[in-house]
Amino acid sequence: MSSKKKSILVIDDDITSLDIVSFLFEERGYHVERCADGYAAIEYVKAETPDLVIVDLMMPKINGVDTVRELRSLGVVVPVIAFTAVDEPELHQEAVGAGCDRVLTKPCRPEKLVEHIKALLPS
Repeated sequence: MSSKKKSILVIDDDITSLDIVSFLFEERGYHVERCADGYAAIEYVKAETPDLVIVDLMMPKINGVDTVRELRSLGVVVPVIAFTAVDEPELHQEAVGAGCDRVLTKPCRPEKLVEHIKALLPS
């Protein structure tokens, strides 16, 4: 059995959200990489493949939906969770169509986010 920590890539232009989500998963033993925009995340995955991606949908430069489309076009097949403050069914559908496995609306209880991660990243 491998003792390698599962890695999570968190993509969000809001530094506070990056800090909170990173802390939440680092405290639970995950390795967390942080990118403040989609372009940085795309460059990151060209060199490293995380076990899971959490992406905000509303970001400047390149939005989360387009970021996910680009990640999928690069062959990234890991689970992707869209984590967004926008509670619009059309946007959620677009995110799923782009390749997101789940869409969660901010704010949500930390336990709920952890449950989704555990479901998508079994031990």
